Amino acid sequence: MNTRQVQNDLSLVISGEAGQGIQTIERLMSRLIKNSGYHVFASKEYMSRVRGGANSTEIRISSTPVRAYVDTIDLLVPLSKEAYEHVAYRVRENTLILAEEKVRSALATSVKKQSCEINFTDIAGEIGGKLFSNIVAVGSLVGIIDLPEQTLLEEVRHFFEGKDDSIIEKNLEAAKRGFQAGKELRKKEKTSFSPGKTVKVDENLVINGAQAIGLGALAGGCNFISSYPMSPSTAVLVFLAQQAKAFDVVVEQAEDEISAVNMGLGAWYAGGRAMVTTSGGGFALMEEGVSLAGITETPLVIHIAQRP
Repeated sequence: MNTRQVQNDLSLVISGEAGQGIQTIERLMSRLIKNSGYHVFASKEYMSRVRGGANSTEIRISSTPVRAYVDTIDLLVPLSKEAYEHVAYRVRENTLILAEEKVRSALATSVKKQSCEINFTDIAGEIGGKLFSNIVAVGSLVGIIDLPEQTLLEEVRHFFEGKDDSIIEKNLEAAKRGFQAGKELRKKEKTSFSPGKTVKVDENLVINGAQAIGLGALAGGCNFISSYPMSPSTAVLVFLAQQAKAFDVVVEQAEDEISAVNMGLGAWYAGGRAMVTTSGGGFALMEEGVSLAGITETPLVIHIAQRP
């Protein structure tokens, strides 16, 4: 396999089904990367289903600020053959594919040449079950990218804070085993994915889009939010509910989208600063409320969370 080197910017993609824990990997890796001293940007796309389908998350690691998605993939972790096919058009000649044996064996011969094997599930089974395979995967990625093992262990401990000691210890073991596997693979394949040195990022915040929207709403004086839950807009409702007591925000989970938009209108009419949060399909049900806002000349803020 050819030696791979990424100087300033690494595009890492994890692809799999809904329910396979891709978001867990993203959340852990994003904090871990930032606390290792690098800039990070993550973007996920997913189908409108709780299980199955093909979803992916891209995590960019850079020595300079990054604020956008890129099409190329430097390091890919497909959790199934279908997951690979979902992002195959983004794979380049120098993309390194990290996969379990059952996934790797299903790849075309030309693709198999640029892949290598780490059996996350087998390692997890030795620790206590496939439940730990995501943490093994995180450890492997940290090892192959050459991020600090100590930061990995600190983040895993923080992530599972509040759980039983036995659960924390098993996840720490999973992280260590994965790290060792990734480190050995890095040495074997003569692979260098470490981004160059960066400016200090200690004071940077790692927040997701929902938190950013929520902080902006609070800064603008939002004191009322109504919504009928619809992913990914629900995360904004949840965030403002968590801040409701500290910032004196009224939070109302409505019985449907029509009720949500009319509650928002009522709050504005009464002198509040209201926001309604929804996604595309939910907004389609709010058309009459939007028309009513126009007819009555009532202010209205609607947050439409786009499904990427």
